[in-house]
Amino acid sequence: MAAITISAPIVAKAPVAMRRTRVTARAAVAPAASTSAVSFGARKMMTGASVQAARVQQTAAGRKSLVCNAGGVAKAAPGEQKKVFGLNLPESESLSFLILAGGSLGSALGFAALQEGVFRIPGFKFSAWMTVLTTFTYFLCGALEMKLTQDTRKASWKNYGILSVYTYGGMAMTNYALSYLNYATRIVFKSAKIVPVMAFSVLIVGKKYNWKEWLSAAILVAGIVLFTLGDVASSPAFHPIGVFLIAGALCVDAICANFEEKNFFRCENPSTTQEVLCFASLIGTAYGLIPFIASGGYKAAIAHSMQYTQVVPMIMGFSVMGYSSVSFILSLIKYYGATEAEIIKSLRKVLSIVISFVLFPKALNWKYIVGFAAVLISTAYTFYLKGEKNKAKAAAKAAEESA
Repeated sequence: MAAITISAPIVAKAPVAMRRTRVTARAAVAPAASTSAVSFGARKMMTGASVQAARVQQTAAGRKSLVCNAGGVAKAAPGEQKKVFGLNLPESESLSFLILAGGSLGSALGFAALQEGVFRIPGFKFSAWMTVLTTFTYFLCGALEMKLTQDTRKASWKNYGILSVYTYGGMAMTNYALSYLNYATRIVFKSAKIVPVMAFSVLIVGKKYNWKEWLSAAILVAGIVLFTLGDVASSPAFHPIGVFLIAGALCVDAICANFEEKNFFRCENPSTTQEVLCFASLIGTAYGLIPFIASGGYKAAIAHSMQYTQVVPMIMGFSVMGYSSVSFILSLIKYYGATEAEIIKSLRKVLSIVISFVLFPKALNWKYIVGFAAVLISTAYTFYLKGEKNKAKAAAKAAEESA
């Protein structure tokens, strides 16, 4: 999905004023596309290792502890009423899970089908127009959800101005790349977000990964290379610039996730995800409109949309679905845990690729098939490694408590 994902933090530091707080982080698994705060160019359907948010709680001893949770949402309190978009979910655990999982998958598949469908409309080559409409729709969705949940702005306009550069830039590069890549190839590439996250973690934070984690990343990269070569062989529109654009978008997403983590979610008064989407999208829309109008590109784009009247409804439709998919995922994280949410996120990527080939047939070749299989193997192996790490942490914690 081009617009929304949930990404992994690269640097996770508590603010200076809270140095004495105890930080407890619960990070989500990041097999393919990572995102834990909410980034769209990045949250960018902002989807990943997950973005983490923070809320301050009083401990029994009266001291404060900073509890961080994946997805930019606080973990639900025991017995808390489950909600999504401000609406109550059924009391049944199974039924609520099915609603959230089904909503995420359905929205994601609708997003993929409609977005690829826009690029199939004769003469459509207006990625800037698509990006402006998408960010404007995200703003409307975020504002509506803030109204439903009675939320207010907490972060500064300065930070939103900076964040908007990253989110809009990442989304613009992703959408522009679709002029040169098959949609399925774009999805596979976005699944590689864990690679720049690992690279930034090593270079900036000095984090170390074991050989199994690097092997998983290598398998993922090999799968992406093969899938891209399959695109070269079957797509007449393929151009290497598409690869550079989508790779650049991945790097911007990784930087964006780190900025969100530090300035919006891991702070004394953390923002909600709908707040971040609302205000970052509002400023991003302004950023996009200025060059779009100044260059005169709006004339041809609007003329094309008037000729093909389905363009604007389809763009705004997939944008609403992209926003909805992320909201469903964040609710899954809040009420059921990051692992369950990551399984759904990985499943929706696989299904998005399948539906792309079903609805918009492409010439299959062995590179597509082997590359896709390698991506699946890497995803499954990442889940396995994460499970082993969680078991080791649980055992260490149990040993520490019993000592």
